[in-house]
Amino acid sequence: MVCNLCHWSSWFYSLLTIYQTFLDGHLANFNDEVKAVMNNLIKGALGLHASVSGTFKKTAANFHYEFNIRHISNVFQGLLVSEPKQFISADKFVLLWLHESERVYGDCLVSLADLTKYNNLTQIQCKNHFSSFPIAKFYAKENAVPLVFCHFVQTIENPIYDQVTCLHPMNEVLENALREYNETYATMDLVLFEDAMKHETCL
Repeated sequence: MVCNLCHWSSWFYSLLTIYQTFLDGHLANFNDEVKAVMNNLIKGALGLHASVSGTFKKTAANFHYEFNIRHISNVFQGLLVSEPKQFISADKFVLLWLHESERVYGDCLVSLADLTKYNNLTQIQCKNHFSSFPIAKFYAKENAVPLVFCHFVQTIENPIYDQVTCLHPMNEVLENALREYNETYATMDLVLFEDAMKHETCL
């Protein structure tokens, strides 16, 4: 047991140092409010990764439930796409972390029950590290506010990675892009329902 705790401690602080180095460089031109949440965000990300790894185990039915260092690196890869002009508040940067985490972990889960467990794990980390941030509306059981970031909030031609505050304009952008594609190539008859649009943000 002691050896396991030592291994966890060593793993945690090694990754903490690595991702601090990445974000220190990336956030150099961001404002102080965003920089101030960096350490707690990294701790929350590492805590969420550990919780997900411990909760969702690989089985014969769910053989892809094997979360490793590649997954948490993908979360930080998404954070490094952010630009100072779009992220001027700490809460928005935290929301970006939640979005990237859901795309990396949540999209791997195969049932509503597992996704509910994941959302609970996420909210625990937020309560531990960002208790004053208003995130409950994004995890409400009914009429939850969409938690989506993508490169085509307004247009595909000029990609800017930003938060989608309303899915309707995003739907219009995607519908127009699909229409242009269908005019040139073999027709893709896609229905862009809400979950489909969220998954498009990963592309």
